[in-house]
Amino acid sequence: MAKRLLAIVFLTWKASLRYRFFWVMLALLALSVGGLPLIVKDDGSAAGMTQILITYTLSMITVIMGAATLWISAGSLANDIENFHLQMVATKPVAKWQIWLGKWIGIMSMNFILLLVAGGIVFGMVQYRAKKLTWDALEKMEPRPDLDIAMAILRSGRPLFVENLKTPGEPRIAPNPQPLLAELTELMDDQFRDSVAQFQARNRGKEPLLRSVEEMREEIASVEENILRSELLLARDGMRMTPQVERLVLVQEATNAPPSIRAVKLDTWIEETVKQYWPRYVGQELVQKNEWEKSRGIPIGKLSRELDSEDIQRATNQITSEVRGYSQILEPGEGIALYFKKPMTWRPGEDGEFAMRFYFEDTQIGYKADTLYPILFQIGPGSRRFAGRRLSFDARTVHEIPMRVSLDSNEEGKTISMFSEDENIMSVALINTSDKKLKVPYLDSRNRVGGDGVEMVYRESGFLVNYLRGLGIVFAWLGALSALGLFAGSFMSFGMCAFACLGLLVAFPSMSLIEEVVEDGTIMQTYTEGKKDTSYIDKLAVPVFKVMVSVVKPIIEYSPIEKLTEGRSITWSELIKAYGYIWGLSGLVLGVLGTLILSNRQLAITSESGGGGADTQFGLDILGFIAVLILALFIYSLAEGYGRLFIWIAVIIPIMYVAGISYYRVMRIR
Repeated sequence: MAKRLLAIVFLTWKASLRYRFFWVMLALLALSVGGLPLIVKDDGSAAGMTQILITYTLSMITVIMGAATLWISAGSLANDIENFHLQMVATKPVAKWQIWLGKWIGIMSMNFILLLVAGGIVFGMVQYRAKKLTWDALEKMEPRPDLDIAMAILRSGRPLFVENLKTPGEPRIAPNPQPLLAELTELMDDQFRDSVAQFQARNRGKEPLLRSVEEMREEIASVEENILRSELLLARDGMRMTPQVERLVLVQEATNAPPSIRAVKLDTWIEETVKQYWPRYVGQELVQKNEWEKSRGIPIGKLSRELDSEDIQRATNQITSEVRGYSQILEPGEGIALYFKKPMTWRPGEDGEFAMRFYFEDTQIGYKADTLYPILFQIGPGSRRFAGRRLSFDARTVHEIPMRVSLDSNEEGKTISMFSEDENIMSVALINTSDKKLKVPYLDSRNRVGGDGVEMVYRESGFLVNYLRGLGIVFAWLGALSALGLFAGSFMSFGMCAFACLGLLVAFPSMSLIEEVVEDGTIMQTYTEGKKDTSYIDKLAVPVFKVMVSVVKPIIEYSPIEKLTEGRSITWSELIKAYGYIWGLSGLVLGVLGTLILSNRQLAITSESGGGGADTQFGLDILGFIAVLILALFIYSLAEGYGRLFIWIAVIIPIMYVAGISYYRVMRIR
């Protein structure tokens, strides 16, 4: 069995090399990936250029290799059938499923090499861009005198002296007098002079040993590169937010005493708020129901005087959802407390670090962008929040505050962990101490806890490991596309097969628009007040789009490019899930169907236009035309006016192709 599969793999490679496919793809990827950064403009920052570099190059690789994979997969099988090549292989003791699987393995082995080369080029360019920041800074700092370099080290808070290995924190003794130290002593303040004098008094007048100027110059020059690597070129994951949420209120119990914080569980707060507004809300619902009854011609004397049980249940659900969403609004003096679970795979140690990322909005429409809002935040294990500060931030900007896993205790030699010992839970409180209403979006689009308003992120792995996992998901996509091309090539002619597959490839990135069509229940984009606009093709388009969304959306959700751009971690579990769904479900279904169709196809029947069972090609090409029609309906839903006329004219071309070719084949058989 292995020898038969290897033989099919060898034939697939031989065909790709004979048609120059592999070498053309290698050159195309190298030129497009290497030349794209030269024509794309960035915002001038190092992070912006790196994000654009990763986003555009990986997107280009995915698009080019995706289209090429569909093309070679469809052509590898459909052309072999039409040109009588597969009939010669089928006469050998090789099963049809082995032919199908061998071609898939051959195509994926080519994709592996191409993706490895293209991914290596992108990784090298990213590393070169990061290193170039240091090289450019070194070039600019070359003419600066040594004294300026030493002053820059002092201002940045970095160590100026070489430490003694035997006594960490204590500088080493300089073997000879140092003129640079004398210049620094004259320029610096009394505190610096006193520290140098104390060192000389302890060491019989010897001076502390300064670090080499070249080392200090390189350290200052690498600041921007280090920032880039610590914020973007890494893999950071977020801690899971638990469903437990508390609403906080500052309470002034005494005039001279500091305000205390009163905490109420979110569910309790929602229940109390619903009770407060329920009578007025029920009255509004009853008025709306009576207005609807009047529009239906019901006499005034027979209008409803109260809501029935179904109306009450609907009103309860609606007001509860609205109040839950409103809990994100913080009045002056109000706050929220969120709880985060420490990941089981994270082993930071006592000196470990993480960061709090948070985002808030000013609810006023005409707010000033440069306004600063004072926010009091506290953090601690479980519900014990003791460490915190009051800082001012601007709205509608993601802020990041570095934090440590443990804090020094009042008792000497002891530390206090930020996570509770029993449940590994940490709580974070944000309190609005400004005079404006602020919104902290800690709920997602479904009103569930877990929004991106407050996050706790930690370093999960390095950029290289995360980058390889991202390429692994791209490779999984290519495997599914290869299975799709071979599946289509199992029963369609090459022309219709390539046209249908590439059409679906164009529709895949537009799934958000297709989802809107499914939600609206129509492809119409024009709206009439008090009326739902529909189209006569909704009965066909909407069910087809529902199937496309249910099948394609889970595959697209495993998108590594966005996470790599933002420095987010692509975990091993996500990689395994991606392969489990993309290959284990989608690829396996296409593979089984493709091998079944190929195994039952009549390859021996031929015609002048080629082999492959021309008596069944009419119905098979019709299936391919359905795929093209799906794409046409999607484009039709986006166009307006005369654009729709041109789309229907464009659809006539594949209709004529299918009808003409299929009629010719059927007539030749007769």
